[in-house]
Amino acid sequence: MDLQPHIEKFATRMAEVETELGDPRVFENNRRAQELGREYARLKNLVRLGERLLKAKDELEENRALAAGDDAEMAEMAAEEIPPLEEEIPRLEKEVQFGLVPPDPTDSRNTIVEIRAGAGGDEAALFVGDLYRMYTHFATAQGWSHELMESNAAEMGGFREVIFALNG
Repeated sequence: MDLQPHIEKFATRMAEVETELGDPRVFENNRRAQELGREYARLKNLVRLGERLLKAKDELEENRALAAGDDAEMAEMAAEEIPPLEEEIPRLEKEVQFGLVPPDPTDSRNTIVEIRAGAGGDEAALFVGDLYRMYTHFATAQGWSHELMESNAAEMGGFREVIFALNG
C-alpha cells in the first residue's frame, strides 16, 4: 500500500489546522480550540512518522544501490545499514496505517467512573481503593484532571464505593 498520498493529505490538513489555530478568534469557542489542538497533535505525530517512513525508504533504496556498486568498502558500509532499515520500515508503515483510522469522536469526552466493592468484604474494599489510586495516577500521567464526586470508605481502608470524574 502506497502511503505517500495519505502522508501528503495529513501534512496539508496539518497546515490548515495550524492556520486555523493561528486565528485568535478560534479561542472564543473553547471546545473548537480543544478539538483543533487535539487534531493538530495527532496530525503532527502522523506527519513526523510519515516523513521518517519516506526517508527510511529512500535510504534503503540508496543503500541497496551502493551495496550493488563497484566500491567494495562503500558496498560493505551500505550493506550494514540495510537490515535496520528493513526492520524499521514495516513498523513505521504499521503506525502510519493505524493513523489512517479516524479517531473515535467519543475519545475526547469526559467520563464518570463508578467502582463498587463486590463480594469479598474488606479485601474487595481494599481492591476498590487500589483501583481508584491506579485510575487517578494514570489520569495524572495523561494530563487529565480528576474529581472525587462521592465515596463510601470502608473500615479497614479502601472504599465500598467510589465515584469520580475524569476530565481531559
